Amino acid sequence: MPALISRVREWWRCRRTAVQFFRFAIVGGINFFLDNGVYLALTRGFVWWSEHILLAAAVSFVLSVISSFLLNTFWTFSCDAVGWQRRAGKFFAVATGGLAINILLIHLAVSLGVYDLIAKVSATFVVLAWNFVLQKKWTFRD
Repeated sequence: MPALISRVREWWRCRRTAVQFFRFAIVGGINFFLDNGVYLALTRGFVWWSEHILLAAAVSFVLSVISSFLLNTFWTFSCDAVGWQRRAGKFFAVATGGLAINILLIHLAVSLGVYDLIAKVSATFVVLAWNFVLQKKWTFRD
């Protein structure tokens, strides 16, 4: 009987993680469009921002992180408002690490001659993996 209970718990944990990853990916998709939409609006709509693409990437990323925190807190990981300050600090710490990775990858790719939008999209996939693992295991620990 204990083996059966253990298997059911493991199945539930895997299923729950799969649902969370699916929701996290949807939230990521929403914020991908927010991030890139703001980036495009800034860099293609204003000369100053077009000359400061890394700063534009940082601004657009921060706006998408705020949206991501709210959506992931209340939908992906189904948390209530209690303890949001503690979670917010952790969430933003992970996101700041993701921002550093994002900007570093964009800088490296652009310096190698890769078009900035391709560099930004590619960096996004690396940061997605970083964010899900750390947000699940540290920020929203079950």
